[in-house]
Amino acid sequence: MHRPFTIASMDTLRTYDELPYDRLPLPETEPDFLSALAKLHGFEAADAHAARVLELGCAQGGNLIPMAARYPASEFVGIDLSRVQVEEGQMFIERIGLSNIRLLHGDIAALPDKLGEFDFIIAHGVYSWVPDFVREALLAVCRRLLKPQGIAYASFNVEAGWKLYGRIREALLRQDDASLSPMQRVMRARETLAAMQDDDERLAKEIAYLKTASPSYLFHEYLSEINQPFSFEAFVESASRHGLRYLGEAGPRRARVVLENDWGLSAESRHARWLEAEARLDEALQTRFRRALLVRDDVPVPAPQQPERLASLSFSAELASDDELDFSEATEQHFQTRTGERYPVSHPLLKAFLLALAGAWPDVVDYQTVLDHALSLAKEYGYTGEVDDAFREALLDFVQLHGLRLHTRSRILARSETGLPRASLLAAIQAGSEAWPVTNHFHQALDLDEWGRWLITVMDGETPLERLARQLAGKLEAAGIKFAPEQALQAVASYSKLFAMQGIIVWHA
Repeated sequence: MHRPFTIASMDTLRTYDELPYDRLPLPETEPDFLSALAKLHGFEAADAHAARVLELGCAQGGNLIPMAARYPASEFVGIDLSRVQVEEGQMFIERIGLSNIRLLHGDIAALPDKLGEFDFIIAHGVYSWVPDFVREALLAVCRRLLKPQGIAYASFNVEAGWKLYGRIREALLRQDDASLSPMQRVMRARETLAAMQDDDERLAKEIAYLKTASPSYLFHEYLSEINQPFSFEAFVESASRHGLRYLGEAGPRRARVVLENDWGLSAESRHARWLEAEARLDEALQTRFRRALLVRDDVPVPAPQQPERLASLSFSAELASDDELDFSEATEQHFQTRTGERYPVSHPLLKAFLLALAGAWPDVVDYQTVLDHALSLAKEYGYTGEVDDAFREALLDFVQLHGLRLHTRSRILARSETGLPRASLLAAIQAGSEAWPVTNHFHQALDLDEWGRWLITVMDGETPLERLARQLAGKLEAAGIKFAPEQALQAVASYSKLFAMQGIIVWHA
């Protein structure tokens, strides 16, 4: 029987349609990444390249559609309470011509019986933002629809850290007027934020971010009817009541649990100690948000990540370092991503490992191949050690920070700077649709200006770079921007290199 809406859920649906979530891909929900992460816990998940994936609360499919395009042999199903957003997403799917994905209008608390079982179930941005009965239904659905080796992903706000940021929410809600439209409420919130100051560095940083954050994030995180943080213990207890057990964390972490003196403990006792330590870690780190992974309770009991299991995986990393890297001493130096995140590294062999991965980007390379290259490079420049436990621990710590990306298998992206560039159909349609971000081959949204987005739409595999450059110069001139022919050609070449390295164009002879 379909449970009737409450007043709160009806209001949430109305505002949800008027100001939907941003159509962003969520890298931590990508099935291959989840399978690789599970291996570190000793759990063998399904092959992401031939899996069934369900997303609860899929909105227009911004997360699910790029996966379907990347994994044609897998099947994807999205469920959302908003008929408007499901219909918009389904029209987008038809434009691309994907046959392995469908979005359905439905209620998590009353799903149809014929969905079947799934290898991966994703529920991002749902658990903390729905009524209690929907939370219970979500966990029940995960247990009922998960295959024996399936993984469920559920994100939620954590009490330990959110109680601090909740002060911002309380201040904004005091000035809020629920009778206004969502965008009017966002504008009022920004007026409130403009006058807010706080001595706490974390709150000051969040206030500064919210002043320019997307309206969708500001509204649904800070002005929504429901935003309930939970302790890790409460989440795990609720999952346990529904026959689910904690597997691990898909989000970045600044520390990890290492169990000591656990020889002789049963798997159940070891798991209980791990959960207790995770809860204490949340308090120590003031954890604000979790991306928890759950498995059925009738499978072998999961364990914390083990560094020796890294050897079974493959890796990719879009990193660079401005430091003159020291491979002879354990001096702290830094690597940074294209988007500016900086990561400290001390172990000499890990520096060489990351440098080897950066040189291979955008290829995905297996552990042993990267390690062989790194060891040769490090020894050439003064490293006298071997592949020791300290290296493996340091690499696992770097994985925890999400400084590099895990994969279950190696992969070479075809690329050449000869020939004519052609964008993938997904990228071309995303680039030509203002509200959709362009998603790269690694399930990340690219931050592109309007000229880059336009170029993607005209990279058809038949137009030479020189003609693209003339077209770009013409568009720029129409916008009042003077560009010399050689500048336009250089810009097109730079864009093309970026697009190729992100896996959204290929080159054709």
